[in-house]
Amino acid sequence: MYELLILGMLGTRDMSGYKLGRVLESSLVPRREISNGVMYPLLNRLTAQGYIEVNEKQTDPRKKKMMHITQKGIERFKELMSSPVPMDAKRESIYRFKFHGMGGVDEATQQQILEEYENANQTDLNIYRSVREHLEHKLQEPESNHDSLQWGVRSLELSIAICETKQTWIDKSRTQIKQKKE
Repeated sequence: MYELLILGMLGTRDMSGYKLGRVLESSLVPRREISNGVMYPLLNRLTAQGYIEVNEKQTDPRKKKMMHITQKGIERFKELMSSPVPMDAKRESIYRFKFHGMGGVDEATQQQILEEYENANQTDLNIYRSVREHLEHKLQEPESNHDSLQWGVRSLELSIAICETKQTWIDKSRTQIKQKKE
Protein backbone atom coordinates (compact mmCIF):
# COMPACT_ATOMS: atom_id res chain seq x y z
CA MET A 1 0.00 0.00 0.00
CA TYR A 2 2.77 2.46 0.93
CA GLU A 3 4.66 1.58 -2.23
CA LEU A 4 2.13 3.53 -4.31
CA LEU A 5 2.58 6.80 -2.42
CA ILE A 6 6.35 6.49 -2.20
CA LEU A 7 6.74 5.89 -5.93
CA GLY A 8 4.27 8.67 -6.68
CA MET A 9 6.07 11.16 -4.48
CA LEU A 10 9.46 10.21 -5.93
CA GLY A 11 7.97 10.79 -9.38
CA THR A 12 7.77 14.47 -8.52
CA ARG A 13 11.22 14.86 -6.93
CA ASP A 14 13.95 13.01 -5.05
CA MET A 15 13.40 12.79 -1.29
CA SER A 16 15.12 11.47 1.80
CA GLY A 17 13.69 8.52 3.67
CA TYR A 18 12.81 10.87 6.53
CA LYS A 19 10.85 13.21 4.25
CA LEU A 20 9.05 10.27 2.60
CA GLY A 21 8.04 9.03 6.04
CA ARG A 22 6.54 12.42 6.97
CA VAL A 23 4.64 12.62 3.67
CA LEU A 24 3.36 9.09 4.20
CA GLU A 25 2.18 9.91 7.73
CA SER A 26 0.32 13.01 6.58
CA SER A 27 -1.43 11.06 3.83
CA LEU A 28 -2.77 8.19 5.93
CA VAL A 29 -6.41 8.04 6.95
CA PRO A 30 -6.59 8.08 9.93
CA ARG A 31 -3.34 9.84 10.72
CA ARG A 32 -0.70 7.61 12.24
CA GLU A 33 3.04 7.48 12.66
CA ILE A 34 5.27 5.45 10.37
CA SER A 35 8.27 4.09 12.24
CA ASN A 36 11.74 3.73 10.80
CA GLY A 37 11.24 -0.01 11.31
CA VAL A 38 8.51 0.12 8.65
CA MET A 39 9.91 2.83 6.39
CA TYR A 40 13.48 1.71 5.82
CA PRO A 41 12.79 -2.00 5.16
CA LEU A 42 10.21 -0.83 2.59
CA LEU A 43 12.75 1.49 0.95
CA ASN A 44 15.30 -1.35 0.96
CA ARG A 45 12.77 -3.66 -0.72
CA LEU A 46 11.92 -1.04 -3.37
CA THR A 47 15.65 -0.61 -3.99
CA ALA A 48 16.21 -4.37 -4.27
CA GLN A 49 13.31 -4.61 -6.75
CA GLY A 50 14.90 -1.88 -8.88
CA TYR A 51 12.06 0.63 -8.38
CA ILE A 52 14.20 3.22 -6.63
CA GLU A 53 17.87 3.96 -6.22
CA VAL A 54 19.62 5.62 -3.32
CA ASN A 55 22.10 8.44 -3.95
CA GLU A 56 24.16 10.29 -1.41
CA LYS A 57 23.76 14.05 -1.63
CA GLN A 58 27.38 15.11 -2.10
CA THR A 59 26.70 18.76 -1.23
CA ASP A 60 25.31 17.77 2.18
CA PRO A 61 28.01 17.45 4.89
CA ARG A 62 25.98 14.64 6.45
CA LYS A 63 25.86 12.87 3.05
CA LYS A 64 22.08 12.60 3.25
CA LYS A 65 20.73 9.66 1.26
CA MET A 66 18.19 10.69 -1.37
CA MET A 67 15.73 8.28 -2.97
CA HIS A 68 15.27 8.48 -6.73
CA ILE A 69 12.65 6.64 -8.80
CA THR A 70 13.91 4.51 -11.71
CA GLN A 71 12.19 3.87 -15.04
CA LYS A 72 11.13 0.48 -13.67
CA GLY A 73 9.69 2.33 -10.65
CA ILE A 74 7.72 4.67 -12.91
CA GLU A 75 6.25 1.66 -14.72
CA ARG A 76 5.37 0.03 -11.39
CA PHE A 77 3.76 3.28 -10.21
CA LYS A 78 1.54 3.41 -13.31
CA GLU A 79 0.62 -0.24 -12.83
CA LEU A 80 -0.40 0.44 -9.20
CA MET A 81 -2.40 3.52 -10.24
CA SER A 82 -4.40 1.40 -12.72
CA SER A 83 -4.98 -1.47 -10.27
CA PRO A 84 -8.40 -1.82 -8.64
CA VAL A 85 -8.68 -0.87 -4.97
CA PRO A 86 -10.01 -3.57 -2.64
CA MET A 87 -13.15 -2.74 -0.65
CA ASP A 88 -11.47 -3.08 2.73
CA ALA A 89 -10.32 -0.93 5.65
CA LYS A 90 -7.34 0.45 3.69
CA ARG A 91 -9.50 1.63 0.78
CA GLU A 92 -9.67 5.30 1.70
CA SER A 93 -5.91 5.54 2.30
CA ILE A 94 -5.17 3.86 -1.03
CA TYR A 95 -7.44 6.28 -2.86
CA ARG A 96 -5.76 9.21 -1.10
CA PHE A 97 -2.40 7.84 -2.27
CA LYS A 98 -3.77 7.59 -5.80
CA PHE A 99 -5.04 11.17 -5.64
CA HIS A 100 -1.53 12.31 -4.65
CA GLY A 101 -0.20 10.60 -7.77
CA MET A 102 -2.81 11.77 -10.28
CA GLY A 103 -0.35 14.16 -11.92
CA GLY A 104 1.82 11.19 -12.92
CA VAL A 105 -0.78 9.37 -15.02
CA ASP A 106 -2.78 10.11 -18.14
CA GLU A 107 -6.30 11.52 -18.23
CA ALA A 108 -7.91 8.13 -18.91
CA THR A 109 -6.34 6.69 -15.75
CA GLN A 110 -7.37 9.76 -13.76
CA GLN A 111 -10.97 9.33 -14.94
CA GLN A 112 -10.86 5.60 -14.16
CA ILE A 113 -9.69 6.28 -10.60
CA LEU A 114 -12.41 8.88 -10.06
CA GLU A 115 -15.07 6.53 -11.44
CA GLU A 116 -13.98 3.68 -9.17
CA TYR A 117 -13.89 6.03 -6.18
CA GLU A 118 -17.34 7.32 -7.06
CA ASN A 119 -18.71 3.76 -7.27
CA ALA A 120 -17.21 2.85 -3.88
CA ASN A 121 -18.54 6.08 -2.38
CA GLN A 122 -22.01 5.45 -3.83
CA THR A 123 -22.01 1.93 -2.35
CA ASP A 124 -21.20 3.39 1.07
CA LEU A 125 -23.83 6.11 0.67
CA ASN A 126 -26.53 3.57 -0.25
CA ILE A 127 -25.69 1.46 2.80
CA TYR A 128 -25.70 4.45 5.15
CA ARG A 129 -29.04 5.66 3.82
CA SER A 130 -30.56 2.18 4.11
CA VAL A 131 -29.39 1.74 7.70
CA ARG A 132 -30.58 5.25 8.60
CA GLU A 133 -34.01 4.44 7.17
CA HIS A 134 -34.08 1.22 9.19
CA LEU A 135 -33.18 3.07 12.40
CA GLU A 136 -35.79 5.75 11.71
CA HIS A 137 -38.42 3.00 11.46
CA LYS A 138 -37.15 1.52 14.74
CA LEU A 139 -37.61 4.95 16.34
CA GLN A 140 -41.35 4.61 15.69
CA GLU A 141 -41.55 1.54 17.93
CA PRO A 142 -42.49 2.48 21.52
CA GLU A 143 -40.20 -0.11 23.16
CA SER A 144 -37.08 1.12 21.32
CA ASN A 145 -34.13 2.76 23.02
CA HIS A 146 -34.81 6.17 21.48
CA ASP A 147 -31.70 7.96 22.71
CA SER A 148 -29.38 5.28 21.34
CA LEU A 149 -31.24 5.11 18.03
CA GLN A 150 -31.22 8.90 17.64
CA TRP A 151 -27.44 8.96 18.10
CA GLY A 152 -27.16 6.14 15.58
CA VAL A 153 -29.14 8.23 13.09
CA ARG A 154 -26.97 11.28 13.80
CA SER A 155 -23.82 9.24 13.26
CA LEU A 156 -25.18 7.99 9.94
CA GLU A 157 -26.07 11.55 8.94
CA LEU A 158 -22.40 12.47 9.42
CA SER A 159 -21.33 9.53 7.23
CA ILE A 160 -23.89 10.53 4.59
CA ALA A 161 -22.67 14.14 4.64
CA ILE A 162 -19.08 12.94 4.18
CA CYS A 163 -20.13 10.79 1.20
CA GLU A 164 -22.01 13.72 -0.33
CA THR A 165 -18.94 15.93 0.13
CA LYS A 166 -16.78 13.29 -1.53
CA GLN A 167 -19.17 13.25 -4.49
CA THR A 168 -18.92 17.04 -4.79
CA TRP A 169 -15.12 16.70 -4.77
CA ILE A 170 -15.27 13.99 -7.47
CA ASP A 171 -17.48 16.18 -9.67
CA LYS A 172 -15.15 19.17 -9.21
CA SER A 173 -12.10 17.04 -10.02
CA ARG A 174 -13.71 15.77 -13.23
CA THR A 175 -14.51 19.35 -14.26
CA GLN A 176 -10.90 20.41 -13.62
CA ILE A 177 -9.56 17.50 -15.69
CA LYS A 178 -11.94 18.42 -18.52
CA GLN A 179 -10.94 22.12 -18.38
CA LYS A 180 -7.26 21.23 -18.44
CA LYS A 181 -7.85 19.15 -21.59
CA GLU A 182 -9.58 22.04 -23.39
